[in-house]
Amino acid sequence: MTLSIEPADQPFPILRLFRTRLVPGLALSAVLLLGGGWVSVTSLEKRVYLETTQRRVENTVRLVERAEPQTWERLLSGESPALVLADPAGARARFLLEETANDGHVLQLKIFNERGITLYATDPADLGVREENALMRQVLRDKKPQIETTQRDNLSLYEIYVPINTKEHTIAFEVYEPSSILDEVIVESFSRFAVLPIVILLGFGLWLQRVVTKAQADIDGRVEVQQTLRRQLERFVSQSAGLAARQSPGGQVPTTRAGMTLFYSDVRDFTSLAEFHPPKATVEFLNELMTRQVEIVTTHGGDVDKMIGDALLVRFEGSDREARALAAAQSILIDLAAHPMARAIGIGIYDGEAILGAIGPKERQDFTVIGDSVNLAARLCSLAEENQLVIDEQALRRSGLPDDGFSPAEENKVKGRKGLVSVRRWSPSV
Repeated sequence: MTLSIEPADQPFPILRLFRTRLVPGLALSAVLLLGGGWVSVTSLEKRVYLETTQRRVENTVRLVERAEPQTWERLLSGESPALVLADPAGARARFLLEETANDGHVLQLKIFNERGITLYATDPADLGVREENALMRQVLRDKKPQIETTQRDNLSLYEIYVPINTKEHTIAFEVYEPSSILDEVIVESFSRFAVLPIVILLGFGLWLQRVVTKAQADIDGRVEVQQTLRRQLERFVSQSAGLAARQSPGGQVPTTRAGMTLFYSDVRDFTSLAEFHPPKATVEFLNELMTRQVEIVTTHGGDVDKMIGDALLVRFEGSDREARALAAAQSILIDLAAHPMARAIGIGIYDGEAILGAIGPKERQDFTVIGDSVNLAARLCSLAEENQLVIDEQALRRSGLPDDGFSPAEENKVKGRKGLVSVRRWSPSV
């Protein structure tokens, strides 16, 4: 008889845990790493871009200051930008500024003084116009360059503000350039940054997958060996014995007293069978007989406590235990009457309290039932004739089954009992 394998007996699911926990963890780590890398690369590239733009603007200012210092001073002093840039000297200064605007990818260039007045613009209509721009005001106040993304005519642009400190004034350059230029640089830099971590994480994940798969196969193999061994051992013990052992890993199996119905059967005249038949034939006879009995008592919820030579001891516990034990006994006798064997059996059934526990030294114990009820079941079995069961009258009454076919109650003197025991007999009709 074997027990069903509980979840605790299943192989440790290291491969499933690897796939459901570690793989998502690695994926999340990769996402965080790449996300952090993207933020870092973007921030670094924008900072470099700002510094590059600032140097270009500073070089432009120095070039105009050297080429047309008077024109530049007039612009900064507050004269009308349109008038200053209209004369020949102003035209030369404007040409230098336009060259800066046309250099590279600048789409629009403006210069503002501290009051927000436009000193120069690629569009002449903007000259002298005062702009209320929060970002420009911040740049003039903090004297730090800033960059932000904006949309114009479905085109993504970088709006760059660069502060410049002259002798007595602070001015701000406003530069508009296509964001695609810097974005391409960012993507290229990020791609170079991301390749190595991705390759490392992917390689590490594949290596772990191989290691964990091999470990899972090894665990499965070891557990299968243990389960096979346990199933083989459970063939030699009762269901309750196996359950008690599994629920008591420390070796301390609890001892209990409980009410139960005891089924006891043995073979009539087995000694002569064993004496005059070869050992193989005798064992084959017992194996077939025990198999037929065990299948039936198990179907009726009985637990085989032990097989003692040609005898079988079974415990029935729980509700309607008397009815199930009696039904099992009757089914066995009907089956043996329909398909006779070399020897018949007798069955005794008794219901009462018994002690269930581990008997014997720590090195070798037997989980079994003991007590007066066990002895009485065996004594009733000895009273039974061939293909007959003997049951104590109270157990028959408590079973709730009809007593048709049972003999009248009879009082019997049983060894070990001072008083008489009232029993009923039953045999299958031929």
